[in-house]
Amino acid sequence: MSGQRPDLAAVVGDPNSVPVADIPDALGELERLKATLWARLTAPVSTNGSGDDRLLTVDQAAERLGVTRDWLRRRPHLPFVVKLSEGVVRYSARGIDRHITTRAGRT
Repeated sequence: MSGQRPDLAAVVGDPNSVPVADIPDALGELERLKATLWARLTAPVSTNGSGDDRLLTVDQAAERLGVTRDWLRRRPHLPFVVKLSEGVVRYSARGIDRHITTRAGRT
């Protein structure tokens, strides 16, 4: 491959077809992709009002999650909790979606 990025679709589709000499480049590219995806997954949720996210009330968030308001309030450590000020808490809609997606793969 000599400095060129490997074709990841080909690598994933048939890893046995990758020439041995190209394996280090392919592994490097896979690690770069993995790091990029992890960074996106763990990036803080934007709450700047850009339209990318909505801040939900406790009632809206509880309904979306299928839990009670009290259950949600007892868990201020959840990754989608946004503390606006003392006693004022909202919940990131995108953060809730990401949390559900992440948890869906676990048993």
